[in-house]
Amino acid sequence: MRILIIVSVAVLLLAASYGVRHWAQLDGAPTVAAPPGEDTPPPAGGYHRIISLSPGLTETLFAVGAGDQVVGVTRFCNWPPEAAARPKVGGFLDPNFEAMVALRPDLVVTTPYNHANLAELERLGLRCKVVDQTTLDNILDSVDTLGRFSGNGDKARALRASMQQRIEAVRAKAAPLPHPRVLLSSGRDLRAKKLDEVYIVGRKTFLGDILRIAGGENAFPESSVEYPALSGEAILRLNPDVIVEFTNGLDELGLSREDALAPWRALPGLTAAEKGRIAVLDGAHLTIPGPRVVETLEALAKAIHPEWGGGS
Repeated sequence: MRILIIVSVAVLLLAASYGVRHWAQLDGAPTVAAPPGEDTPPPAGGYHRIISLSPGLTETLFAVGAGDQVVGVTRFCNWPPEAAARPKVGGFLDPNFEAMVALRPDLVVTTPYNHANLAELERLGLRCKVVDQTTLDNILDSVDTLGRFSGNGDKARALRASMQQRIEAVRAKAAPLPHPRVLLSSGRDLRAKKLDEVYIVGRKTFLGDILRIAGGENAFPESSVEYPALSGEAILRLNPDVIVEFTNGLDELGLSREDALAPWRALPGLTAAEKGRIAVLDGAHLTIPGPRVVETLEALAKAIHPEWGGGS
């Protein structure tokens, strides 16, 4: 079960936003091509046969208008609906290199979390671009980068401007409100009756970034760990004012929000439970580092501020 939870968190948070930091500079990330190490700018008009190895990158490509140029995706890339119909090239743990070669891509976009596969992609002569989406700033920059590499710079700039406008609207509205200590839960065994192993959101992540903008203080003080695993006892020691749990597909699991809340309420002396300040936000899209991150921000702000009311 531990491995399944780790894989779920790694894939849905998102198949690739994390990993070795020297791959993390967006515009400076290496473009791997023949000869190895060559950093080549995109051709005029951009690349036209693109494989995406991350749900977040796939969503971003479609959002900047490059959907018709995407010829292959992972089996976890299911948004927008058109992306789910693209040929599959495996998953994060089991990439299908033969399928990638057969699609004849002129560019493969991947993330720092996929750095282990770069050598094989290079050996096969596939041109790659590493695009980081670890932080909120990374996500915004990835819009520009993928717009530029797909020849959709104007649409990318308009999308980024729209995202930033919504982000700043939430920041301005949340600034004067109380800033409670919030614990964000990003993955656990939802069928378990007790909280043995809960993956929470650290500070140096895009979810940690949006928590700050939404007017919450991360209850987990450590800044170097992105998604640590905590026991129920450790959660009690933190004793946050508010808990927000991101879940994925409660209906498919045959579970209700009340089922998800029960293990939290069972922790004796948990302030958030005693005050009724635990929220469940369900949907894989909420933890995918792409353009819909602004929807996550808005949902999170409403979840941690009862006084938020309607609108953004």
